[in-house]
Amino acid sequence: MSGTRNWRRPLGSFLGWWAVVTLVLVLSTVALGRPVTLVGCGASAVLLIAVGEAGNGLRQRLRHRTRTTRAG
Repeated sequence: MSGTRNWRRPLGSFLGWWAVVTLVLVLSTVALGRPVTLVGCGASAVLLIAVGEAGNGLRQRLRHRTRTTRAG
């Protein structure tokens, strides 16, 4: 059962962020008077989240590398 729990939390977190970012994109396009389809905003949200997660992973990797270099 622990294997199932390992992927549920990140998946739920990703879906939550995706829903929030999609909603923000939809509302902002409507507010600007240039409504875009929900599918387009959802795809853009996936791209934004993927780039953000990649950047966060890179930042953590670089932080870990500099800490191990200073300690050694």
